[in-house]
Amino acid sequence: MSNNIFRKRQELEGITSLDDLKSETIDVLTSHESIRAFNSKTIPGDYLEAIITSARSAPTSSNLQAYSIIVVSSQEKKDSLATYSGDQNFIREAPVFLVFCADIHRLKYVTNRQGYQFEGDSLEMFLLASMDATLTMQNALVASEALGLGAVPVGSIRNEPIKVIEELNLPKGVYALVGLAIGYEKEGVRRGIKPRLPQKVTVHQEGYSTEHLEEGLKGYDRQMVARRTYEGRRVSIAGEPERDGLEYGWCEHTARRCTRPETIAASASLRENLRAILESHGFSFK
Repeated sequence: MSNNIFRKRQELEGITSLDDLKSETIDVLTSHESIRAFNSKTIPGDYLEAIITSARSAPTSSNLQAYSIIVVSSQEKKDSLATYSGDQNFIREAPVFLVFCADIHRLKYVTNRQGYQFEGDSLEMFLLASMDATLTMQNALVASEALGLGAVPVGSIRNEPIKVIEELNLPKGVYALVGLAIGYEKEGVRRGIKPRLPQKVTVHQEGYSTEHLEEGLKGYDRQMVARRTYEGRRVSIAGEPERDGLEYGWCEHTARRCTRPETIAASASLRENLRAILESHGFSFK
């Protein structure tokens, strides 16, 4: 992959210290752009195998490997999962949709198989399995992009957990945490790498600091407004008129999304019973 995209990220972030660094891996990581439109080209079998192997090579706490990956390529299942995930058409278009699951079902089976009582019903075990699944997804994403494919993580797979459980036949102790749509992107779909919050806002030396928070937020807002990032994507606040002359940047958009659940999870009714559903499906938060 060309270093040009990496250099673009450096320009966006104002980083100059890495000008002489050449690494294909870092180029892939820093050139990430979520792709939400795919053509009909099939992913070669060896590509998919490489992606899955990369995912399975991710770090895992205590080698418990508390995750499972569901490979979905049938159009019927992709259609269903797209409907359950906010009716997002790119899931239907993608030749492959991977569903990464937190999985303690296998751990319970192994414990019982060896003649012991499973005592891992805890919040820590839920977090451990969720992190294992997330790390495998990230590895799969990076591998996909390294192979020249487009991809996008799909958190809305959690919108309708019961329907997804039924669709994918997930046993108790297995929960669909995040999806990953993978394929060859449609021409013209890229909008350009999206800037991140300044490093001085999100990276702290030796301890947490808010010293540069306000300065960094103002600069980031100016950058996002100049890019017209949120054009046509404003979040409305019920009962509140639009403010005249408002600079609608990351701060305003983010604040509005955090005012009510539907701006994060697409609908107020979605995910609100997530804890109860997970508890009934074999997870614990003690």
